[in-house]
Amino acid sequence: MAKDRSAISKSMSKKKTRVSGTHVSGLASSKSTKRKEAPVKYGQLSRKQKQDLEDYGELVPKDFEEEEEESTKRRRIVSESELDQALEEERRRAEGQFEDSQDESDEESEEEEDWKKPSAYSLLMNSLKKNSKQKDFYKRIQLEQEGIEESIANESDLDDADNDHESNNEDIDKVDEEIEENSTDEQDEANVDDDDDDEEDIVDKDEADPFENNDEDEEIVYVGSDAEEEEEEHTQNDRFDFRFADQQPPSFDEKISIVEQKKWSSQVIHDDVLLDMNALTTEPDEIIKEMPTIEKLEDVEVDERVAECWPRANKKVIKKVLFTSLQNNLFTQMNNYRDVLFCNRSIDNAKEIRNAYILHAFNHITKARKRVLRNNNRLARAQKEEKDIGELRDQGFTRPKVLILLPFRNTVVDVVDTLIKLSGVEKHDNKNRFYEQFNLREEEVPDTTKPVDFLQNFQGNIDDHFRLGIKFSKKSLKLYANFYNADIIIASPLGLRTLIGAEGDKKRDFDYLSSIEMVILDQTNHFLMQNWEHIEHIFEHMNLIPTDSHGCDISRIRNWYLDGKAKYLRQTLVFADFLTPEFNALFNKQMKNVSGKIKIKRTYEEGSIVDVIPQVQQTFTRIDAPSLKAMNDTRYKYFIEKTLPTLRRSAIMQSHTLIFIPSYFDFVRIRNYFEDNRYSYEPCSEYSSASQITRARSQFFHSRTDFLLYTERLHFFRRFVGCCFFIYIISKLLSLLFFSCF
Repeated sequence: MAKDRSAISKSMSKKKTRVSGTHVSGLASSKSTKRKEAPVKYGQLSRKQKQDLEDYGELVPKDFEEEEEESTKRRRIVSESELDQALEEERRRAEGQFEDSQDESDEESEEEEDWKKPSAYSLLMNSLKKNSKQKDFYKRIQLEQEGIEESIANESDLDDADNDHESNNEDIDKVDEEIEENSTDEQDEANVDDDDDDEEDIVDKDEADPFENNDEDEEIVYVGSDAEEEEEEHTQNDRFDFRFADQQPPSFDEKISIVEQKKWSSQVIHDDVLLDMNALTTEPDEIIKEMPTIEKLEDVEVDERVAECWPRANKKVIKKVLFTSLQNNLFTQMNNYRDVLFCNRSIDNAKEIRNAYILHAFNHITKARKRVLRNNNRLARAQKEEKDIGELRDQGFTRPKVLILLPFRNTVVDVVDTLIKLSGVEKHDNKNRFYEQFNLREEEVPDTTKPVDFLQNFQGNIDDHFRLGIKFSKKSLKLYANFYNADIIIASPLGLRTLIGAEGDKKRDFDYLSSIEMVILDQTNHFLMQNWEHIEHIFEHMNLIPTDSHGCDISRIRNWYLDGKAKYLRQTLVFADFLTPEFNALFNKQMKNVSGKIKIKRTYEEGSIVDVIPQVQQTFTRIDAPSLKAMNDTRYKYFIEKTLPTLRRSAIMQSHTLIFIPSYFDFVRIRNYFEDNRYSYEPCSEYSSASQITRARSQFFHSRTDFLLYTERLHFFRRFVGCCFFIYIISKLLSLLFFSCF
C-alpha cells in the first residue's frame, strides 16, 4: 500500500501534527491530542491547497511551517471539567507563566491568514522564479524592489537576460490563462443567450465590412490656402451650392404650396433627340427648352477631377466626343436637378443612359463631400484663431446621399465598374469579394434561341436580393461600406425591403434613407415583373425624420431637413422602356421636386397590327369600369359571364385556347374558377416547375386539355418564344385570349 501512495500523500505523512485551537467557548485548552493524518488525494484538496501546491511545490511552505503549527488550532466541544482546567490555565497566564497571550495569537493568525493570500502579481512572479530560465533576472528585480543593489553585476548576464526575455512570454501567458480561467467561464455562460439569437438570424452575404474605419483621413483643401479662397469664390454661383443651401429663397415655401396643390405650369416640348417632353414647373420656365451642346464639363460646373476621368469611363460609348446627343440633352436636364421620367430606354441606348446618370450622381457626391471638408477647415481655423464664424449647416441626418435601385446583380457590376473608372483612385477595398458575389463563377453558354433583349437582361448573375454600400475618399473606394458611412447605396427593391421591414417587425432600419438627395431607378419595367409594392414601400420611408441620431452633428444639419422638407429638394430619375400606369402614379405622387419634373415618352402614331401578314381575326373588347378601383373586378366578371360562355359554345374555339394573364392575382382567380367548375385546363405560371410545364405542354399539344393558362411573368423570365415549347403551342393553337391589355 505504501508504494501506491502518491507524492502528495507522502508529503502529507511527513507533516507534524497540529495543536488544537481555540474552543467553542473562546477559552484555550492546554490539552492537546496528536493524531496521524490520513493521506490526502489531490481531488480532495481545497482550491487554496491546490494553488499552494502549484506555486510552492508543497502544501505548507517550510518557511512558515512552524508558525502555522503554533497558530492553527482545531475547535472541539469540551466538558465542564475541561472548562475548569481552562480557567486555571487562564489564572496562571495572568501570573506570567505563559509568555504569549490569546490576543497576540489571534493577531498573528490574522496576519498569517492575510499573508497566505498572495496577489495575482505575486503568483506570477513566484511562478516565473521557479519555472523560468532567467531566475537571476527576476532575482535582480526583487532586489531592486527591496532597495538592495548588487555590488557585482556582469554586463554579459544583463545582455543575456534582455535577449532571452522574449522566451518568457509563454510562461506569462500560461499563468495569465490560469488567472483568467474563471472569468472566461462566466463570460461564456453570459453569451449563451446571444448565441441562440444569432443562430436564428440569416447569414447575409452582402453584410457591411466589420473592420471598417469610419475616420476621414483626407483633406482636399488646406486651411487658409489660396486654393480655398478661389474655390469659395467659384462656388458662390454653383447651382449645387445654391440648391442645397441652408437658407432657401423666400419663394421656397410658395413652390411647396404649388406642388402640394398640383398647380403646375405645363409645357409640351418636342426635341429631336428626346422626342416628346411634358415639362411641369412651379413657374413658367423657358430655360427648360435650352439644351446646348456641352464642349467641356467644367462649363456645366462638373468637378475637375471627375471631368478628367470621364473620357476613360465613357470610351465604350463614344471616344472622340465628350457626349452623345442623347447624353448631352439628358445630362443637361439632370444637371439642373429636375425630376426625369424617361420612357424611351432600349437595348441600344442603355449604356449611354447609365453612364450619364452615374456621372451626375458621382459629381453630386464629390461636391457634397468637398463642401463638408471645406467647412471643417473653416471651423478648425476659427477655433484656432478664437473667432466665431456662425453656423455652418451643410449636412443631413445621415451620410448616404444617392440611392440606386437595380433589378439584378449583373447590372450592379456595370455600375460599379463605371464608378471605379470615374473615381480615378487605385485602391479599391473588397473588390475581389464584390466580383465573387456579383459575377457568376462559371461562364454560361448563351441560348441563341432566345431574343436579343432576353440575352442582354439575363446574362450573368440575375439574383434579385442584394444591397451594397459604397464609400468614396480622396485615395480609395470602399465597397461593402456600412450604410451610415456610405455615400451611395445600390440595392434591389427586395433587398432593401427586407432591411426596412414592415410595421410590427422587431428589427427595422430605414434611417439611412432620411438624407437621400437623389434616387435613380434603372430598368424600371423589370420591377413590374418582381413586385412593384416594394418600390412604393421604399418611397414611403424616404426622407423621414430618423429615430436615432447615428452620431450626427445637430448644429450642422440643414434647417429644411429638420423641417421635414427634404423630399421637395430630392431628385428622382426613372428610366424605363415604356410608360405604364404605375410609372404615371410614381410621377404624380412621389416626384415633388420644386425645380420641376419632365416626362419623356414616345408617341406611337402607327400601330403594329397593320404589319401582321397572316389573315388573323382580331377582336378588341372595351369594358367600361365605374372606377379604377373596381377595374379588376369588372374585368373578371365580364370574362366569366360573357367571354368564357362564348368560348364554350363554340366547338372550334373551345379546344386549344391559350389565355394570357398579366397579373398573378387574376391568374389565381381564374384557375380557382376553372377548378371549381371542372374545366379541362392546365396552369403554367412563374412558380411552376420544369416538370409541370413539360406536362402542360404535352397535354395541350395532344388535345387532352382545352385551355392553357399562361402568365406574363413566366413569359418574361423564361421567354419560350422560338423554343420547342411555344412551337408546339402555336402549331395547335386555335384561339389566343389576352385577359388584360393596356
